[in-house]
Amino acid sequence: MNSRERVLAAFAHREADRVPVDIGTSDTFLAREVYEGLADLLGLEPTAADGVWHPGAFLTPDEAMLEQLGADVRLVGAIAKPGPRDAAEPPPQEQWPKVEELSDGTTQWIHENGAVYRRPAGVSDAQHYLGAIRGGLTPSEIDRVFPASPPPRDWADPAGTRAAIAERHQAGKAVQCNSIIMPVTGTAGGILDFSSWCLELATQPDLLCRLMDRYLEHAFASAESFYRAIGDEPDVVYGLGDDVASQAAMWMSPVDYRRHVKPRHAAIVRFIKARTKAKIIFHCCGACRPILPDLIEIGVDALNPTQTSAGNMDPFELKRDFGDDIVFWGGIDVIELLPRRSAEDVAREVKRHIDALAPGGGYILGPSHIIQRHTPPENVLAMYKTALEYGVY
Repeated sequence: MNSRERVLAAFAHREADRVPVDIGTSDTFLAREVYEGLADLLGLEPTAADGVWHPGAFLTPDEAMLEQLGADVRLVGAIAKPGPRDAAEPPPQEQWPKVEELSDGTTQWIHENGAVYRRPAGVSDAQHYLGAIRGGLTPSEIDRVFPASPPPRDWADPAGTRAAIAERHQAGKAVQCNSIIMPVTGTAGGILDFSSWCLELATQPDLLCRLMDRYLEHAFASAESFYRAIGDEPDVVYGLGDDVASQAAMWMSPVDYRRHVKPRHAAIVRFIKARTKAKIIFHCCGACRPILPDLIEIGVDALNPTQTSAGNMDPFELKRDFGDDIVFWGGIDVIELLPRRSAEDVAREVKRHIDALAPGGGYILGPSHIIQRHTPPENVLAMYKTALEYGVY
């Protein structure tokens, strides 16, 4: 059985020859520092680190490492057309975002809509600093940041994209393509700041829903070209999600989720299913168990990253209650287990997750999110070595 067959069996809730495993496809990337340590343990050249400037920056391992770790899924990006994304569109008068270097070494990006992101000196990634809307949510502000009736963006190359997917399929690998649409995160992590988003949910929910709907119009205008390019070729798409849960519980009530967010997630699923037969991954970190029935109802096929260290996310209970209807992807803790425990502890947890989630299929093993700096590479190697040995059906 090859990797593609193994992954498709998991989505069909059938047992394969072994549990499929994943690294490097979506929120299963790893820090350059960890990748280089793994390469040293495996006797490989860390070729994927070339050009990755910060030891904490995230990457996908090279093919030789993916093979040694037994990775079954390959990430294939949509290939952009050469030249302007839309030949009918005139070149912009100004280049956005504006990039500034501050006196303390911080790099600042100012976007056309007013959102500001900053990366302090020595840090690997930028963080949201100021929202595009800072004076309160109004209809005119929604029109400013998301103008009505956005034109489609014809940017993706179908021939190049499908050729790249076919190359991976010919090698027997499952293929994942990513174009994630997140109506909460996409409006709370740049348009509004998080606290303002929550305040608007409590005081102006109808207007906040209008903001999310306008965000979706723009997301769909860009994603149309992506889905035309990939067609039915990939096996899975990382298509939607939102971090509506914390480590302890949902930060948004399930009632508010169902009233205000679920209809937007359902619209995204309908949009995707009208354009591809690929299975759909939903991203949510944390304690999202209360909305799993809702995700199943709207047609989500897999939950990634399945953070079983979060509240009320016991893997045995998840499998018992939802395992016939949704694929669990991930599970191996990146907060405490991988960075701070022993390789023996990692092996025990991998076996526990396989015991809990693998019977009958429906489980793809991987980290519960991106593997961060200061994670011992020996622990990462123990995760995959144990999965390949113990995960045989």
